[in-house]
Amino acid sequence: MKDKKITLWLAVALFALALTVPCTAFAAHEGGLGIKKYDVNLASAKQLATAPGITDELAQAIVDFREKSGFFKSPEDLLKVPGITEDVYKEINPQQGAEGDVYVVPEEGAEIEEEEEAILAPSKC
Repeated sequence: MKDKKITLWLAVALFALALTVPCTAFAAHEGGLGIKKYDVNLASAKQLATAPGITDELAQAIVDFREKSGFFKSPEDLLKVPGITEDVYKEINPQQGAEGDVYVVPEEGAEIEEEEEAILAPSKC
């Protein structure tokens, strides 16, 4: 009987802990100083195209590459995408976050279509 109580208590404690962990499964979030940034592993082509140096065609190439080869593990992985040269890479200026996410910052004043706004909110995990 004592073992069942301990097991139940552990299960409840783990469930409570899981509820306190922030959910980060969304394409866009604000970094320090309110700067919006897009995770290249989750962002749509439309979102990626708002970053400097990324055309609509290049944004689609990034998404296609990601779907074929898997997530980008470092900013330098973007150099494997056809069309991203050293010069384009420098213009894009991809960054790596503390949690290992690879992100790009949209150009100042870039507008996202209204349908994309739902992607900007954190998912309800």
